[in-house]
Amino acid sequence: GMPAYQIALKSPNPISIGIFYDFLSLGMPKPIYFFVIAAICFYLLCLFMSISPFIGWLAGLSYAFATYNAIIISVGHDTKMLAIAFIPALIGSLYLIFEKKYIYGTALTSLFTALMVGANHPQITYYTLLIILFMGVYYLVQWIKAKEFKHLLTSLGLSLGAGIIGLLCNAVVLSTTFEYSKASIRGGSVLADEKSSNDKNGLNKSYALSYSFFKSEPLVMMFPHLYGGSSGNLEVAEEKSKTIEALQQMPQELGQQLQGYLQFYWGGITQGTSGPPYSGAIICFLALLGLSFIPNKHKWWMMSATVLAFFMSWGLYWEDFNVFLLNNLPFYNKFRAPSMILVIPTFLFVLSAAIATQHLLFTEASKELLKNYKKGIYVVLGVFALGLLIYITSDFKSSNETELLEQVGNIQDPQQRNAILPAIKSFVSALQEDRKGLLMGDLLRALFLISIAGVSIWMVQIKKLKPNLALVIVGLASIIDLLSIDAKYLNENNYQEVEEQETYFTPQPVNLEIAKDTGYYRVFDITNGVNGAFNGNAITSVFHASIGGYHAAKLSIYQDLIEKQLYKFPNCMPAINMLNTRYLIYADQNTGEKRYQYNPDAAGASWFVDSIQVEKNPASIMKALDSLNVKQKAIIETEFASKNIPTAGDSIWIVSNLNDEVNYQSQSTSDRFAVFSEVYYEKGWKAYVDGKETPIYKTNYVLRGIAVPAGKHDIRFEFKPDSYYKSQKLELVASGIIWLLLALSAFQLFKQNKENDKVA
Repeated sequence: GMPAYQIALKSPNPISIGIFYDFLSLGMPKPIYFFVIAAICFYLLCLFMSISPFIGWLAGLSYAFATYNAIIISVGHDTKMLAIAFIPALIGSLYLIFEKKYIYGTALTSLFTALMVGANHPQITYYTLLIILFMGVYYLVQWIKAKEFKHLLTSLGLSLGAGIIGLLCNAVVLSTTFEYSKASIRGGSVLADEKSSNDKNGLNKSYALSYSFFKSEPLVMMFPHLYGGSSGNLEVAEEKSKTIEALQQMPQELGQQLQGYLQFYWGGITQGTSGPPYSGAIICFLALLGLSFIPNKHKWWMMSATVLAFFMSWGLYWEDFNVFLLNNLPFYNKFRAPSMILVIPTFLFVLSAAIATQHLLFTEASKELLKNYKKGIYVVLGVFALGLLIYITSDFKSSNETELLEQVGNIQDPQQRNAILPAIKSFVSALQEDRKGLLMGDLLRALFLISIAGVSIWMVQIKKLKPNLALVIVGLASIIDLLSIDAKYLNENNYQEVEEQETYFTPQPVNLEIAKDTGYYRVFDITNGVNGAFNGNAITSVFHASIGGYHAAKLSIYQDLIEKQLYKFPNCMPAINMLNTRYLIYADQNTGEKRYQYNPDAAGASWFVDSIQVEKNPASIMKALDSLNVKQKAIIETEFASKNIPTAGDSIWIVSNLNDEVNYQSQSTSDRFAVFSEVYYEKGWKAYVDGKETPIYKTNYVLRGIAVPAGKHDIRFEFKPDSYYKSQKLELVASGIIWLLLALSAFQLFKQNKENDKVA
């Protein structure tokens, strides 16, 4: 019953601006088109800001191949990457408005707002709004100082109008998402407590601020392995790793047990990470020059946005500040993973680097420029000093190794403890040495790359090297640097032959056995434990209807059921039964092979109950599920006036189950109350008895129920959300306005070119 708005929603808009996705990607296939769109959008930003097109191409590639992008592509965050790709073009379009290029700026701002919002990653859109806020405040102050009030009002009006048009161009996505968000875990839960993943109004503190960086961890933008790199990759070559050597020298059984502790990442993200948001040593070098001493009218707002992003990335490691933001910054408690906000400095660093490069290579050399350049070098050396300080003062030990040593130290049997403790200490020590080696390697590597760029720029200043040649040297070194790190996280290992990939979708014997039952039912796959059933286990749904699976914005009522009932398995059979769970899949303790168990008490797709209990306290309803006989009694939250007279022989059964429509038939000699094993969502599902709409009652906290009159009836549930259908007209009008604005811009450009030809 949960809407698939976030993954499968398409609007039937005949004049959609979706064609621009194909246009900007140059028709390239996935995943390369992500990089192409990002590079082109940054190139456009550089053109809008009058930065050399050659710098624009190199900066665009550097932005596209920032390591965070390769990492999120490798783990499947497609919408996030697409939204990141559009950030530069949207900022550049607003810049055109602010610089009095009203027609072009308005048309492009509306277009790129529409494209970014259409990518459907609200968190990246939110971060982009933060960038716009800092940029807008800076320009606002400048206009007020210059008393350009007419331009101020015009710019704000056009920017706001273009933004609204872009938003309305995605009215279907926005309206359905906004409506759904209130019922999701991002909207809070009435049963929230300290163990829940959300609170009354949104995500709770620990869940929202999970994936936080240590305060020094943003330095990974310049030194990627400062905190080990990633949790899963073997960051040190096997033949050079002291940790691998230590494992090979200990007893085989102990070595296998310690394999789970073999991770090189030791930073603040206790949940583990797929890799660092590395921006490139040369990009960071140039960005620091641009943000420190190179003349740059944008540097103050860029620096402010960067500092705030660093503060927010610390999450739980600056708890007071970030909890304050959670409680006061609008909508901020709907998101999680503070470390993600480094997409802001990643973008701003490349922009600052492009501005600095333009100034250093294509501005007439002067003593003042050389003086500023030297000052910038001192800032960069200061960052190296911080990296070196971490190398000298850190113990290179994560919480995992600390807990491991504590566990071994707490073994009561001295003989057993002393037998394995030396090996454990040797393993931890080797891991620390590998991590130290990674950091020192990064410091030396960054020093080498920055020296190439620094010397090339210096030689331009003293007129010993042509600017264009220096640009090629610096640009190629930057891109090679990024690609060499990217290749650790997005490489041939992320790809599979079609035949190999299809083996994942080959049913195992247990799936074939269960599939012999051609009825309508669900399964509960606890092969990887109960927690595993709701965190990443998607393959079960290839073969069966499943009560498990994962979604980052599940319905809060179902998340409540998971946390308050299903996590207590096997002490949650009423919930299991009412979800029509006919089969349990588990791993054999001896062989690890998948087995199944038949559950004869599964309630079925729908059933009549004998009695109804009205209970308005959600906590009481959830508690009652501990022992509820779901086939006999239903608990609802709304007053129920209809009679419910149990009669022998009454029955109700499912006829068909489509994606947006479920049909049943019933036969009863009296009025009955029917429970349906489908999740309740009041904003989309409508129920009809013989074509006449009837109320749906929230039943047993998470299911649907309706009153069924006596006799034989056709019952239909249809997913027909008003938000979807009412917003289609808005989307159509907004798309038409964007096309008109683009046509007006094209006409304006044609007219200007014609006038320029006459002058020439």
